[in-house]
Amino acid sequence: MLKLPFRQLAIAVVAAGFIAGCASKPPPKPQASAATTQAIQDAQSAINNVQAPCTDTGNAQDLLQQARDAASSGNDARAQDLASQASQAVQEAVNNCYLANARDELARAKQFTNLNSDQQSRLNDGEQAIQNNDGRRAYETLSSLNAELAAAQTTYTVMRGDSLWKIAGSSQTYGNAWEWPLIYKANSDKIKDADLIYPDQQLSMPTNPSQSAVDAATMHAKTRGAWQVGPAESSDQQYLENAPQMEPQSSSMSQSGMTSQPGSMSQPEMMSQPTTMSQPATMSEPEGLQIH
Repeated sequence: MLKLPFRQLAIAVVAAGFIAGCASKPPPKPQASAATTQAIQDAQSAINNVQAPCTDTGNAQDLLQQARDAASSGNDARAQDLASQASQAVQEAVNNCYLANARDELARAKQFTNLNSDQQSRLNDGEQAIQNNDGRRAYETLSSLNAELAAAQTTYTVMRGDSLWKIAGSSQTYGNAWEWPLIYKANSDKIKDADLIYPDQQLSMPTNPSQSAVDAATMHAKTRGAWQVGPAESSDQQYLENAPQMEPQSSSMSQSGMTSQPGSMSQPEMMSQPTTMSQPATMSEPEGLQIH
C-alpha cells in the first residue's frame, strides 16, 4: 500500500472535495430574451394601468405568472405567447366593462327629454361606438352627456301676470303648459301653493327632465282638479312625495353588478310666506277648470 506524507494526504482530500462540489453545482438558469422580457413588462404595465370604473383584468394575472414560469424555464416562445394573452385578456375585460357601463349610460341618456341637436348627435355617436365594440369611447361620450343633461337648468324670473301654467307653456321653457308640475316640484322650497306665485321670484327649471318625470307631471296636471288660491292642495303634496326624480337613474354599477332603484322624492320643507310680499300673480285657468 502506497503511503503519502500527512500533508500531501490532506491536500489531496481537500482537492477531491472541491472537485466534487463543483460537479454537484446546478447549472445556471437560462436568461430570457429581450423580446420575452419586454412582452412580460408590457403585460404587467397593462394590468397596472387599469382605472376605475373598470379595474377587472380577467385571468390576466394567471396568464402573466405562467409567462414568467415559462421564461424561467427557457421557453421564450411560450413565455411571449402567454404574455401576449395576458395583455389581450386585460384589454378584453376592460372593454367589456366599459361596454356594460356604456349601455347603462345609453339607456339613461334616452330617458332625458328636450335634447338639442348637438346633444342628440353625441347620443347617436355613443350608441354607434357601442355597436363598433369601442367600450371606452362609448362610455366616455355617454357619461359626459348624461352629466351635462343632469346638471342643465334654466332660471326664470316671475313677472306680473305669470303663472306656472303660462311659464311651462312658453316656447322658452317646456312648450307644454301641462308640464307646470315640473316647475312646482323643482321649486317646492320656494312655492308654498302651486296656485300662487309672486313677481321677482327666481324659479329654477331642469332643462332636460326625465320622460318619467314629464309623464307624471302631465298626469298630475290633468287630474289635479279645480285651481284655487289657499292652502296647498293635498294632491299637490302627494305629487311632490311620489313623482319620479327629475334625473334618470343608473340601473347598475359597473364593478359590483348591484342595481340602484330610483327612490321617491321626499317632501321638501316649505318656506314660510315672506312678511312683505309683492302683488301675487294669479294662475292662468286651464281649459275645463274654473278658478274659485
